[in-house]
Amino acid sequence: MLAAVTVAVVGVVGGVYWLTLPEKVSAERPKGTPAVGSCWNVDEGHAAGGFPWPGAPVACTAPHTAEVFLVGQVDRELAAKAARSKGDDAKVQQALMYAQARRGCLAAAPMFFGGDWHASRVQVVAAWIKPAGSGFFGCAAVEAVGPASKRFVTRTGSLREALKAGGLGIECVARDGDNGMAYTPCDRPHDGEFTGTYTITPPNAPYDAAKLGSTATSGCAGLATSYVGATRTDLRAAYVGPTSANDWLGSDQTFACYAMVAGAEKLRGSVKGIGAGPLPR
Repeated sequence: MLAAVTVAVVGVVGGVYWLTLPEKVSAERPKGTPAVGSCWNVDEGHAAGGFPWPGAPVACTAPHTAEVFLVGQVDRELAAKAARSKGDDAKVQQALMYAQARRGCLAAAPMFFGGDWHASRVQVVAAWIKPAGSGFFGCAAVEAVGPASKRFVTRTGSLREALKAGGLGIECVARDGDNGMAYTPCDRPHDGEFTGTYTITPPNAPYDAAKLGSTATSGCAGLATSYVGATRTDLRAAYVGPTSANDWLGSDQTFACYAMVAGAEKLRGSVKGIGAGPLPR
């Protein structure tokens, strides 16, 4: 089953300052805060390490992998409370910070991209701006190699409203050796095809691993049946989305769904509307 982290907020709250931390953390942005609209030629490892990223920003017309589209700060009282807390309470407060940062990035992403980014080859990278205890975070847009991939595509153009122009929609996916799945056109040999997105409701539903898995599978199976035009045993439903407790926290509970071939033989063509007919081989 495909399962991927769609968005990750990296880093944890810094040290605990029992005697000196005020009721609210400072609203002053840390020194390493990136500029909104800046583009960076940063690899996946450094992107996951939080801001400031190494090097300097580059022109968005030059080769780059990430584009910062939002800088925000979680609730200042919450950040201060997290820094004062200890033990399990500290974990709870840090989790609440994590959720706020994630929601901030996800809420802004559709407007930045110009559409539903879950149906495209883009991802959102969210990271704390050091020191993480300040509660500041940055959100960056990247084009990914595949739905479960942490590898970025090097681009020479902005992703701002890029979905309005088309060309970034998901078509099909193919196995990419030890790297999982990679996006590919459906006229090339592939293992599965994108069938749509499915959102689990209600918003802010509590995490339940077993229920989440069965609900996502059922929802994506329904999409696959409608997309193909029949229920088939030679295709199976798969999904990409927030499948762990960590990823579920603050997520928008949306999954990208795929119809995957059940056997090892590749598909060569779209399965859309084929009904009970032969698979395109």
